[in-house]
Amino acid sequence: MKYFILIIGAISSLLPFYWLFISSLKRPEEILGRITTWWPNNPNFMNFVNALDFLRPSVPRAIVNSVIVTGSYTVLLLLCSSLTAYVLAKYMFRGGRLVFWIIISTMMLPGIITLIPSVMLMLWLGWLDTYWALIIPGAVNAFSVFLLRQYMITIPDEILDAARLYGCSEFGLFWRIMLPLCKPALASVGLINFVWNWNDLLWPLIVLRGNQDMWTMQLGLMGLWDVRGSLPALNLVAACTVYATLPLIILSLITSKYLIKAWTGLTYAKR
Repeated sequence: MKYFILIIGAISSLLPFYWLFISSLKRPEEILGRITTWWPNNPNFMNFVNALDFLRPSVPRAIVNSVIVTGSYTVLLLLCSSLTAYVLAKYMFRGGRLVFWIIISTMMLPGIITLIPSVMLMLWLGWLDTYWALIIPGAVNAFSVFLLRQYMITIPDEILDAARLYGCSEFGLFWRIMLPLCKPALASVGLINFVWNWNDLLWPLIVLRGNQDMWTMQLGLMGLWDVRGSLPALNLVAACTVYATLPLIILSLITSKYLIKAWTGLTYAKR
């Protein structure tokens, strides 16, 4: 029974990707047809070649922006969140548990609540229409701190004590001992936040008020509808979306083994 449920869940997860792929092989009228087809009558793989010309007006610069923003955001988040998690996991100080629960409590707040104050802060700092507005606000989040902290407490304190006896500095303990041991958790946090930031549309749409040179990939894809009219070539839009999804699929395949290790390690957390 459990395998049946897992199979149903896997099919439900993969179905949107399959539908996107077959839509990229269809003709526009076939996509909008009343009869649903689960495979194109005449698959046209040239749509992926034609999509490159379709992308050319707005998306290439958006791809570069997404790589810069998402890469910088992920690296900065991993550094800041792992430092916070390390202190909360391995240093006992008065109020430490209270700080941890305050951080966790912020996960209960819907992101839309902090949207207006965040935009006002970006305006006050003069960061609208800049990379800073896309990278800095998400440098630390409660979920990343929680996951990394839970993984770090499974690492025995004796390893750190032994390194101290050999003269390792406190930052050296974090950089040379803790981070290499936390590769699975770091890969999990990095992948989750990379996917979230790569797919984010709302925040870039708000803080990039009109400078198309700063558009990210998702804004570039949205712009295909605006510049091509109300009904663009849907098959080419689907092919462009497949191109936008490929980096996430490749990254997921590369980090899949670390994801399994990370979530397995979390089940043995002591506190």
